[in-house]
Amino acid sequence: MHDDRNTMTAIPSKRKKHRTQNRDVKLQLTSMMDMFTIILVFLLKTYSTHGQLISPSQDLTLPSSTIQHEPEMGLDVTVSNDWILVNNQAVEKVSTILEQEEYIIPALKTVLDRYGSEAVKMEEMYGAPFSGKVTIQGNRDIPYKLLIRVMYTCGQSSYPNMRLVVYREEA
Repeated sequence: MHDDRNTMTAIPSKRKKHRTQNRDVKLQLTSMMDMFTIILVFLLKTYSTHGQLISPSQDLTLPSSTIQHEPEMGLDVTVSNDWILVNNQAVEKVSTILEQEEYIIPALKTVLDRYGSEAVKMEEMYGAPFSGKVTIQGNRDIPYKLLIRVMYTCGQSSYPNMRLVVYREEA
């Protein structure tokens, strides 16, 4: 006689075999990378560039204003009590400028023209438009005559679009 119980125990069922098999589980990174890329693009698109685009020099006390316009990027001209700087590079001593009679500041005009010609070359090579914008940071205590000379020199060089940097008074 044939015993069916022995036959059944000798052949393992598919269900038992499936459970007892050691499977290596591998993590699929492709979908996770897609998700992180989408999140990154979303964050970059929604990132706000408003706020403090210009960092004032440490030795300046900027005047206050009730201005409502947002700051714009441009060439940085700083007028402190001692020096005139362009992009944090010293150009001329203020005491020397105040001794001169002419409105144009020659050393500042030379530096501004050099930056302007470099910007025009960049525009020709890469198509990035040159706006001629300059941001002027002036100490609150500088003489009005000095500020007018700086602005006149900027206007006579490649930078006629001027913005004065001030602190916004909160109402």
